[in-house]
Amino acid sequence: MIQYYIINPQTYDDQFWWKKDDIQFWQNIVNLYHSKNLEILELAAGTGRLAHPLILSGFNYTGLEISNKYTEYAVQKLSTNKIVQGDMRSFNFGKTFEMIFIGFNSFLHLLNYNDIKKCFHCIKKHMTSNTKLYIDIFVPKESFLYRNTNSFEEVLEFYDNEIEDNVVVKERLRYVDLQQVVNVLWKYYNSSGKCIREFKFKMKIIYPDTFHRLAEDFNLTIQECWGSYDMEPFNENSSQQIYQITL
Repeated sequence: MIQYYIINPQTYDDQFWWKKDDIQFWQNIVNLYHSKNLEILELAAGTGRLAHPLILSGFNYTGLEISNKYTEYAVQKLSTNKIVQGDMRSFNFGKTFEMIFIGFNSFLHLLNYNDIKKCFHCIKKHMTSNTKLYIDIFVPKESFLYRNTNSFEEVLEFYDNEIEDNVVVKERLRYVDLQQVVNVLWKYYNSSGKCIREFKFKMKIIYPDTFHRLAEDFNLTIQECWGSYDMEPFNENSSQQIYQITL
């Protein structure tokens, strides 16, 4: 899982400049609690993209991030000590939280059943009967998984502050059906068309029926499943599967 963090955190922020559609969703979720004393735990906090608005709003936020480099970057960027280094497969804060969440597909970096088991075991130690757990992952589509394994598709364009140039990212996918894991290769091209960087990572593919079985395996109850950040009920056309879960 730590392999994901070969990307410089500034580059990570640069390339995901466009990812803002979920910020209001999380703000809406925390507002449902009607309490500024709400204890929130985010797992896989990254560079603090989602932490920032929650901290600014005055909530009792704690973030866990596996990468030392990303943790240091987030702490400096947000001028906070609320994001700490740790692995979502092995953590213990010695307390419970009213809200725990894993945003923007980060749950999919748990590549096998054992990793998922460890993560849920740790999460449950930090839950009470009143805690709500939220997990946001995308819905796998055949058009995504079964592309030509030798072709690259343009997926991102951004301004890279590290090299001070516009960059285009092209993606190749190779899906391993037996493991239900997709191997992703991103190639970064500068404005001159030169490949300046490559980034390989893996993501677990989890279909809705699989997630429901996982919840049953770990004695968790799915209260809600939304299909978008507008909190629309999940259906066959949904692009997201966003779960609200309790003990």
